Amino acid sequence: MMTRHYVIIACICCGVSGCTAEQLRKNSVQQAVAVHDVQTQQVLDNLAMFVYDYNSMPYFSFPNQSGSQVTDQANAGGSAGWGRANNFAGSTSKSAASLGPVPLLFNAIGLSGSAQRSQQEAFTVTPVNDPRKLELMRCAYQLAVRSCGRGAVSGTCPDCMTRFKVFYTGDPNGDIRQGANGIVTSESLNSNCCWFHIGCKKCVPKHSPCIAVGEYCGCYVWVLPEGQDELTKLTLAILDYALHDPPAKRSKEVVYYVDEYGLPTTKQNSVGTVTANVAIDESPEGLLKTSQAEESALLNLLDYRHQHVKERLSVTTSSEEQKALLEESRMLEAKLDFLKHQMRSGGLREQYFPRSPISTGPNVLQLDLYQNTLPNFGAAP
Repeated sequence: MMTRHYVIIACICCGVSGCTAEQLRKNSVQQAVAVHDVQTQQVLDNLAMFVYDYNSMPYFSFPNQSGSQVTDQANAGGSAGWGRANNFAGSTSKSAASLGPVPLLFNAIGLSGSAQRSQQEAFTVTPVNDPRKLELMRCAYQLAVRSCGRGAVSGTCPDCMTRFKVFYTGDPNGDIRQGANGIVTSESLNSNCCWFHIGCKKCVPKHSPCIAVGEYCGCYVWVLPEGQDELTKLTLAILDYALHDPPAKRSKEVVYYVDEYGLPTTKQNSVGTVTANVAIDESPEGLLKTSQAEESALLNLLDYRHQHVKERLSVTTSSEEQKALLEESRMLEAKLDFLKHQMRSGGLREQYFPRSPISTGPNVLQLDLYQNTLPNFGAAP
């Protein structure tokens, strides 16, 4: 009897621990589905908001980390009791004593068991706060609702077509179709037909629970199977804006060793350095560009000094002095040539670093999906 109870408890413990991996697989798959649902539902709700008012401010958050945890615990225990009988039925104490020592008898058994499961899933959600990305999303939603005759696409502030060109090509005058390479772009959102439906809550079809529905302030939009392709393209475009930046311009690093005049010289004769990353097609001389008045004054100073060196060369007879003066003359000629070229070429076209978002640190929203615990259960003796 005792052996059978222990076998039952052992089977319970093995069954609870053996399905942990199975439950973890199921939770991981459900979590991936939940990520898809979060992204799509945000797009649908934003779509309803832009149907309600096509000048709205969009929002979007994307899960960038996720975790799934399943913990199973099981415990089992047992105890047995032994004791001596107080007396034998129908016998006197004298006759019982004559029978010899009283044997130990098995008289009690105790069994206990418990099992517990806890599950936890979490997302780390990052909201999009970059105004340039939100501008692109606003333009994309305006394109989508325009297909149903709701509003128009902004052409001034922001200029949506220019913003799209800059995002996909890096050039305000770029050709999106030519540089798309087959990906979903803003050009894919220019639908000639209304691919979603608009109405109140009572208008939403009830015949299929799988219809995608979005809502804002009592305005409902829903997408039937024939419009799913357009919804997918819109969701992919919004994800693209949230996760990627426009193409970055190629750059080069320019380093000048400069003398007391701020003109290039050798490392040994330099009084400092000027370093910058400039566009790949920028003229390096523009890095040392100063005001026109300062350049003109420096040009006169160097020219006067050069004339003085040449005059000294014409009268000196010392070979060592001639060698030093020739070297100084070549250096001054090089500085004059550089300065004249600099005056013709102008300064850098891009004199400021591009603005970058302020880092807000690792403060992101953590979304706990669910946590449940199975009740304990025990086996009675």
